[in-house]
Amino acid sequence: MAVTELVRRRPFLAMLALALLLAFAFQGSRGLWEPDEGRYTNVALQMLHSGDWITLRRNEQALHFTKPPITYWAIAGSVQAFGRTEWAVRLPLALAYVLTVLLVYDMGRRFVPTRPWLPALIYATSPVPFLAANAVTTDTVLAAMETLALACYVRERFGGGRRLWLDAMWAAFGLAFLTKGPPALLPLLAILAWEASGADRRARLARVLGRPLGLLAFAVIGFTWFAVVIRLHPGLLDYFLGHEVYARIATAELQRFPQWYGPFLVYLPTLLFGALPWLALAVPALRARLWPVDATARAPLPPETRFLWTWFALPLLVFCLARSRLPFYLLPLFAPLSLLLGRALSGLNFRRAGVVLLVAWVLVLIGVKLGAALLVSEKDGRQFTEKLRPMLPGRPAEILFVEDMTRNGLNLYFDTEIERVSFKPQPKMMSDSSYDRTVAEVLQADEHGRVFIMKRQVEGFFLDALRAGGKTPVRLGAIGDAKGRAPRDRVVYTLAGDFPAAPAAGK
Repeated sequence: MAVTELVRRRPFLAMLALALLLAFAFQGSRGLWEPDEGRYTNVALQMLHSGDWITLRRNEQALHFTKPPITYWAIAGSVQAFGRTEWAVRLPLALAYVLTVLLVYDMGRRFVPTRPWLPALIYATSPVPFLAANAVTTDTVLAAMETLALACYVRERFGGGRRLWLDAMWAAFGLAFLTKGPPALLPLLAILAWEASGADRRARLARVLGRPLGLLAFAVIGFTWFAVVIRLHPGLLDYFLGHEVYARIATAELQRFPQWYGPFLVYLPTLLFGALPWLALAVPALRARLWPVDATARAPLPPETRFLWTWFALPLLVFCLARSRLPFYLLPLFAPLSLLLGRALSGLNFRRAGVVLLVAWVLVLIGVKLGAALLVSEKDGRQFTEKLRPMLPGRPAEILFVEDMTRNGLNLYFDTEIERVSFKPQPKMMSDSSYDRTVAEVLQADEHGRVFIMKRQVEGFFLDALRAGGKTPVRLGAIGDAKGRAPRDRVVYTLAGDFPAAPAAGK
């Protein structure tokens, strides 16, 4: 078959073509899904709006330092170059996914020399890496940066490369740290644990740690932005250490499956279903290798296998112990998992039927993307925009959600400020506050072009606040939920005089 012939003769090009197909098929066909895609996109667009690429904001009123800036920079640069489209927003994620596939291929040359393309194929067609590449998230970029760091280390440690690869490793870890902060260093912990496991541990650790140029590159790349924003915004260091590190590791504050059984709810299905069909195919080989019938015949694991298990298992243990748990946290671990599965399946016979099934699986993955684009969803920002836009008397300067879920992604479609406001004053965090301002503060401000969106349950309270503030409401219409179950679920208002061509005042 042509497919197998291409893989045999040009394996690198075959993996590149497959990764590009999976990354870019229907990439811009789906609207931004709230809350995560909308929030990340909105922060990136704020950079273009304000011209400030250092301080991260959701809007002019609210800072947003929950993640370092690399993903935001990439999205903002892509939108600036290619326009305000979902395709441009997701372009950096697609490229990060393709890069990771190619880096896994490079490491496959060392760990699966007979079939170096197999780990890359496993990574590219595993559901979790594929799905993450089609969602706006920092985890896909983090996986690329971590895999880049490990690929540099593998070249030096297992490929006989020059020590300069260790300097490149440290620089890549700097990029990873600037993508997601401390969790990015978990593979470095695995490297150090691996190096410390040998009899000559001091020399091995000194080889990795004694790289002045690499350590300098890591410090400059990884910490310069943090130093600048901490100096610009007093109190930010306490927020980073308290909320972004301690709260995620040791408390249930974020309510992300903090129970003792959380890893079984989140990480076990992520690994079992996220690596299909390859994990299922590898189970017999892994079982025979780890638990042979004759235990006395069990051979020690090769150094390469032990390193891959360390890279996979040690970060996984840390993720299980931490009390903030989400499926995509494990995305960077699919690189070592793919290499382990590639080693276990290196003798797999790809007959014609197997190739046909593989092609069918690729089509299923692409079909999932198409299906997501056709899905009617309450969280789809494009669908919400299509309902909202005909009601508006002009381009809004602000869209304010009154004690309702903030649809930050509307910034992409309206090029406007997005805020969430409350009726009563709320505690305001240094970053990522639940609310930006109160309704009273918004009414007192000298602003125009405001659009207020709220659920019908709070409409009466909103009208009372307008009367108390001496403002006249202008009801623009109502928006039902995406599936038509509540045809007038949300109501939309502006204020008399906010738009030059606003309709007549009234409830």
